[in-house]
Amino acid sequence: MQWLDNYGDHQYDGRAVRRWLEDNVDVCVYIAGAYLAFVFTGPKIMEALFHGNPPLGIIKKCWALWNVSLSVFSMYGVLRVGPPVVRSLSKRGLHDSLCTFREEEFYTTKVGFALGMFAISKVPEFMDTVFLLMRGVRLSFLSWFHHVTTFLFAWYSYQQGTSIFILAAAMNYFVHSIMYAYFALSEAGYKNLVKPFAMYITLLQITQMVGGLFVSSYVVYQKVSYGESACSGTSMSAGRTQLVIYIFNFYLFSEMFVKGYILPRKAPAPRASTSKKTA
Repeated sequence: MQWLDNYGDHQYDGRAVRRWLEDNVDVCVYIAGAYLAFVFTGPKIMEALFHGNPPLGIIKKCWALWNVSLSVFSMYGVLRVGPPVVRSLSKRGLHDSLCTFREEEFYTTKVGFALGMFAISKVPEFMDTVFLLMRGVRLSFLSWFHHVTTFLFAWYSYQQGTSIFILAAAMNYFVHSIMYAYFALSEAGYKNLVKPFAMYITLLQITQMVGGLFVSSYVVYQKVSYGESACSGTSMSAGRTQLVIYIFNFYLFSEMFVKGYILPRKAPAPRASTSKKTA
């Protein structure tokens, strides 16, 4: 990964990426719209392509490789973004870390490169949905809502430049490095081995949402209580946007956890006997 670090430190121009995102802000709406259209028309498309008989063996292998690549990418990201977050919190304290925007770190160096790649990576992550639909999985509201809101949030935050985006990226990179490794092992034939860890991955995702709620609430509180200049690294609109997105995702992930691991599962309805079927 040394060549990526060299590129980030000496060649990456995050300000050019920022300008492109700003000049083409309408494109994110088109991408989100196209994705949502695919979510709801995808089952019919897959039926037309595979006629109810998708090549599951090939799909599983491709999806396993895809998940490995995303896990490795996320590991790279957390190793580049995580340490600066920890150093900032330990040396500068909570308020300065959350409220001071460091433009050089955000748009240059290997840290800025990892942040830029995080923002852009939300587009290829839509491929998760393609694989699910190819396998005939019916998407939950949480699945596509989380993809769309995270994509729009990442685009907007990198375009605007916010002091709390680096914390959101660090948390997301960390959770995804584990989550995609889990999916890769599951698709590679080790589902029974890794299945007991599914609950803990969901708990990690909920913890991520709690962290996001805290940092965005802190920024909004500072601005409401002490004025815009009290936390100048993030605008009020960016703070509110992040807060609302984390509120919805926290609720949805918590609901999934409660329904999946706390509430008793409904027993399947008893099947009719052969004699009753033929009567």
